[in-house]
Amino acid sequence: MPPIFITLLWFVILAISLTILLKSADYFVFMAELLGKKFKLPSFIIGATVVAFGTSLPELAVGVVSVLKDQSDIVTGTIVGSNVANIFFITGIAILLSSGFTIRFSAHKFEFSLMLFGSILVSYFLYNKSVSILEALICLLLLVLYLIYVIKYSNNAPVSTNEEETKSISKKQYLLFSLSILGIWLGAKYTTDAITSISTSLKLGSDVISQTLLALGTSLPELAVTVAAVRSKQFGIVLGNVIGSNIFNLLAVLGLPALIGNLSKHPYLVSDEGFIQFGLPLMLLSSILLIAASFFKTTPKTFGILFLLLYIFFMVGSFMKVNLSHLI
Repeated sequence: MPPIFITLLWFVILAISLTILLKSADYFVFMAELLGKKFKLPSFIIGATVVAFGTSLPELAVGVVSVLKDQSDIVTGTIVGSNVANIFFITGIAILLSSGFTIRFSAHKFEFSLMLFGSILVSYFLYNKSVSILEALICLLLLVLYLIYVIKYSNNAPVSTNEEETKSISKKQYLLFSLSILGIWLGAKYTTDAITSISTSLKLGSDVISQTLLALGTSLPELAVTVAAVRSKQFGIVLGNVIGSNIFNLLAVLGLPALIGNLSKHPYLVSDEGFIQFGLPLMLLSSILLIAASFFKTTPKTFGILFLLLYIFFMVGSFMKVNLSHLI
């Protein structure tokens, strides 16, 4: 079979495996919420843990599988690409589609500060193209502190006890729950295989494919949530989704795979240093610009235009392996 057809076949496999991964993750989160309600957990705890974890579950699954296959570049690309997409792509569209979009730094000082600190910390850890056990543990410790903060200061809503929330879970749902876990594993495995094969055939680093195609694909469900939230002017949902997802990506999607990899004698090592000159600086810039936008009473639509232009620049620059130091 000609190489071009093999490459196209791997693109098809990537699309199928990514779809299986996302659908399985969605059902996993849905069932986890049902189980939480069945055992009468407060809704704010379910939201702060299960749902927040679920938004990063596809990236986390790909990360663990990638590290165990000694493909740490994929993890790095996924983290950088997802965080840039969440701010420049998702938030950019939200600002342009809405009227009166607001971002309040004063109302989310801790979350904004942790996101920026996490971006700086992870950039520092990745600068030497490796993540040690100690660095992984620091990320996970910060994640635990973040969860404690969210649970402690969330709106402590009473536990709902209506029939819909507390009805029994059928055997079929338990079976589908088990299958969703299998789907997450298989989806992550073949997504990783597809990224590795595509990057090899196109002579690109696996971090390039993961921080563009994979990151964009895993951000599409969040885009749907964002559009729905903007229509109903639920700007807090958009902001919470973006900041929470970015914090989980930085701390969990890096920390857990790096820890598992190091403990299983698969050290977290990155072979391509292109992300140092391009991906990491743009990830830091995205966090800084989001904070800058939060000091306006109403976010100007020029920020939306700027964010989308920067995302296009990020996508093109990733494929062209742009070195920002050469542009300055």
